[in-house]
Amino acid sequence: MIRTVLVGLGVAVLMSACGPRVHRTRASLPAEVQIGMARVDDVWVAGFIAQPGKDKVDLNVETVRLLRQDLRRVSGTRVVEAEPLTLANQAVFDDASYWRRQAEDRRAGLVVTGIVRLLLAPAQMVQRGRRTAYLGQSGRTLDATVVVIDGRTGAVVLRQTLPRRMRYASGDIASGLSLYFEMMDQSRSDWLRAIAVRTKHN
Repeated sequence: MIRTVLVGLGVAVLMSACGPRVHRTRASLPAEVQIGMARVDDVWVAGFIAQPGKDKVDLNVETVRLLRQDLRRVSGTRVVEAEPLTLANQAVFDDASYWRRQAEDRRAGLVVTGIVRLLLAPAQMVQRGRRTAYLGQSGRTLDATVVVIDGRTGAVVLRQTLPRRMRYASGDIASGLSLYFEMMDQSRSDWLRAIAVRTKHN
């Protein structure tokens, strides 16, 4: 009997200790992002016009994957699973009939697309004893523009340039992919805020 009670108490303590961890990701987001994401019924991260610079990174595929992952983590919305679109130029954003058809096929009320660029950062000045060295390949900048489209009408409802992110590696040569991942992690709330704030009007 005593053993049963102790086991039960142990399970209860374990569950209560684990409970807050489940909500920690959502709680770390600004209140308006949490409220906005709660209003999203279904969202399709469609694809991006991507410029990887000199790095062999598929920015389109990786950005789609990371955003879908974040959306699932912070909200109960249905996130559409589909192959990322390859977009040629910015004119496609204003093609309402195209987006209306695409969204209807995927039953998506909200479409997320935009532009992503991963470019070399300005040369980093490093002091090495009495010498000053300039490392021209050690940093990257991440420029991104979010375009949110109403899936019912195909019309653009938000076009927002996110704050530029910049990271430098510790060595002379940077891994563009690793720096990209770091900057996307830093800018998570920027992406989600752009999506969520728009949903307040839906």
